[in-house]
Amino acid sequence: MELTQRQPFGAEALENCAAALASGSLSSVNGPFTARLEEGFASFYGAAHAVAASSGTAALHTAVASLRLEPGTEVVVAPITDAGSVVPLLYEGLIPTFCDVDEHLAMTVEGVEAALTERTGAIMLVHLFGGVSDAAALRRLADERGLFLIEDCSQAHATRLGDRFVGTFGHLGAFSMQQTKHMTSGDGGVVITDDDELAARMRLFRDKGWDRSSPHARAYPHLGLNYRITELQSAVALPQLATLPAVVARRRAIAARLDEAVAQAPGATVWQPPPGGPASYWCYPFYVAPERRDAVAAALREAGVPVTGGYIGAPIFECLAATHEQRTFGSSGHPFPLAGEGFSYADVAVPHARAALDRVVVVWIHEHLTDADTDAIAAAITEACNRGAA
Repeated sequence: MELTQRQPFGAEALENCAAALASGSLSSVNGPFTARLEEGFASFYGAAHAVAASSGTAALHTAVASLRLEPGTEVVVAPITDAGSVVPLLYEGLIPTFCDVDEHLAMTVEGVEAALTERTGAIMLVHLFGGVSDAAALRRLADERGLFLIEDCSQAHATRLGDRFVGTFGHLGAFSMQQTKHMTSGDGGVVITDDDELAARMRLFRDKGWDRSSPHARAYPHLGLNYRITELQSAVALPQLATLPAVVARRRAIAARLDEAVAQAPGATVWQPPPGGPASYWCYPFYVAPERRDAVAAALREAGVPVTGGYIGAPIFECLAATHEQRTFGSSGHPFPLAGEGFSYADVAVPHARAALDRVVVVWIHEHLTDADTDAIAAAITEACNRGAA
């Protein structure tokens, strides 16, 4: 089958890019589009501040750096996530620790509590696949324990938990604008916060720690990196704030149509998003038995459906040499020696996460798939599952 291609960039994006190019400067330091994107993003989510960065990973790193946690501090994160949730922690000298997820693939208070130690300083809450973990309950836990809460909303744009958007429960909420996300600038990211001090720190960090308010000699009061987004990225992303609700609504409609097919397909099981609010479906996951997963995924690929069997394949700490081999900075293994002699992830117990990764098939959907496209994908799922049915 040949599916409709996604085209998230409309006439306004083209006009904005032309204006940015005509200005002769694509630096966000002086251009108008990044300021407008940050203002619009903050307004959309009802946050006091939005700070844009060059990628979703850069946004998460900027958020983590703003907390100024001591090296060796532990941060609890989900085992099913992208490397972008983990790598920023290592670069800040922090120790990622991992909690299991529940049957909805959500982080829970119980799971996080089991992973807390006296060295924990923060929780990074991952809203996987556009489903909502209970951010309200985890914020209460964070406040009770004196911890920071970062919400990784890279896969959960415009996703509500109750009557609030995810990203607004934590001290910080980070979003990715990588190519496949609900709104995209190819790469790019934004962090929202209501904390004035954290916002000021983030603006310094993403600009090499440069305090541009100094009228004379350059001043770099804090260590930072160049994570500045460009004016072209912001120009492309800005119009998508207006279309974002429709994008999410369409993805939900596609997912509902596919749910009907999966529910009837032999040996297949529908992913049940976490309760508390409808998922925004960055992708469409469903389950089959572990021994059938690769065959089903292969059959779907053969039919022209973009799929990944197993998503990341294993818990993220087993995917990264930086964690499972402690291969980080030279031969130092930094920051793991700060966690104590013999620290490893060999005994981390995440049975729900492992079982899900063994069974999950991820279909890569987008909002421009037509009903005919969706029906074709649904038929392919049914056929793929029928092939291996007993």
